[in-house]
Amino acid sequence: MLKKTLFVLLLVSFFSGASAQERLLKFVSKDSVSNSPKIVAWMGANMKMNGYYNIKGGLQEYDTFNIGLIDVYGTDNRQNLGIDLYQTQVRFDAAYIHPEIGKIQGHISWDFWGGNGQMRLRKAYIKTDHWQVGQDWENFGDQNIWPNVLDFDGPPSGIWARLPFVKYFNTFSEEKWAYEIALQATAINYAEFPNVLVPIERTYQTIPDGVLAIKRQGSWGHIRLSTIYRAINYIEHGNIEDVKKTFGYGASISGMIGNFGGNNFQFQTAAGKGISAYIVSFGGSNYDAYPHSNSNFETTPSFGGWASYEYYVTKKLHFNLVYGYTKFEMNDIAPIELNDGSSIREVHASSFHSYILTNFLWDPYPNFSIGVEFNYGLKNVKTKGTFYEGDEPLKPTDFDEDQSRDASRISFGFMYNF
Repeated sequence: MLKKTLFVLLLVSFFSGASAQERLLKFVSKDSVSNSPKIVAWMGANMKMNGYYNIKGGLQEYDTFNIGLIDVYGTDNRQNLGIDLYQTQVRFDAAYIHPEIGKIQGHISWDFWGGNGQMRLRKAYIKTDHWQVGQDWENFGDQNIWPNVLDFDGPPSGIWARLPFVKYFNTFSEEKWAYEIALQATAINYAEFPNVLVPIERTYQTIPDGVLAIKRQGSWGHIRLSTIYRAINYIEHGNIEDVKKTFGYGASISGMIGNFGGNNFQFQTAAGKGISAYIVSFGGSNYDAYPHSNSNFETTPSFGGWASYEYYVTKKLHFNLVYGYTKFEMNDIAPIELNDGSSIREVHASSFHSYILTNFLWDPYPNFSIGVEFNYGLKNVKTKGTFYEGDEPLKPTDFDEDQSRDASRISFGFMYNF
């Protein structure tokens, strides 16, 4: 029923307004403030058909090309075809000009990616000239860059988490320079570790993440530097009366040379400790922190980024090339005790991910794009340590595992905004 409804909406909107730039449902008040309408509101949709054909790599169950989910030990390379419209977004925007405060903007958007076509809240916020409160793309990442790709998550190493936050932003005396200060909800990403020498358990978080950013903007594009600092609460041995903290931090530099709708170069790179929850492809992968052999809970060092180039062959035909990488490294992990009395000690582990994608997009009408995209990614996991087994004294055995697996996919579909 959902797909039929979306298809009917597509036909009606396409034939009635394919050449229109404005949203189809728009309200403008007759009264004005400073020669601008006092109230402007519109409702629209960003319709997207998501089609993909998995060539290999075990990502058959995933709508996006999330290389962090590749099982390096798996062998299922069955090909499969998937098509849906769940990434379609419905949005409502309104702007009200207050005679003293100035413009107040509100935004709410949903998609149908909540599982089996169920509606899911994406963004909901209020924004003034200097404040923003609500849920949006968080502020450690750069809200003003996004390569023109079909994959819903964008580059797997991109920093695009959506979180509730409160942000103050302003410019310096030279308005080409701007800054942002934000407190945002924590996005904790670590597991419980019951079998290590110092068992770690999750607990409630009590301190929001803090972000500070500075941006330089000009007619050529922009450059942005952001930093984040966060506290991660945890408990040991189930002792809820003794909540402990470990601290994560990171920095990111990003920018765009050029502008959307024309040739442009975009990039983003980030480094830090305990920041994996912010990297789009690795939320839930438990890379934020790990138990160290010195009985501490250490935040995980990580490094990664991506770069893209978009080139317009004509005004309607353009292509994109994107490359990215991410690396997580855990050194001297606490000993892991197994049920049979054996143990693994002096463990070092790392996970490296790289990918490349390219696409061609055709814009036959304003607000309407058709495209095809090729994605390729490689995941590599290395583990070194010593395995102890047998009766006392335990017999040590060195082990060195190096597991890799690649994945490839062809994506296709259309995007239509009305």
